[in-house]
Amino acid sequence: MTNLERLQKAGLIELNHELTPTEINSVNQLSSAEVDALISVRTKLGDDFFNHKVPSGDSHRMGTVIL
Repeated sequence: MTNLERLQKAGLIELNHELTPTEINSVNQLSSAEVDALISVRTKLGDDFFNHKVPSGDSHRMGTVIL
């Protein structure tokens, strides 16, 4: 499973959000430990934390990783 797939499965990158080839390459160059850390933070803080910071649907909301 690629880093992109792992982050999508964890809800950090929305499935319907189109990424450029450069963004996909950047995500896939993250180390396994970096991806694990991103997933851990998302899991520990939860959706409510991220959804209350910026309105849902904003492409720069904290819960969505945009590289």
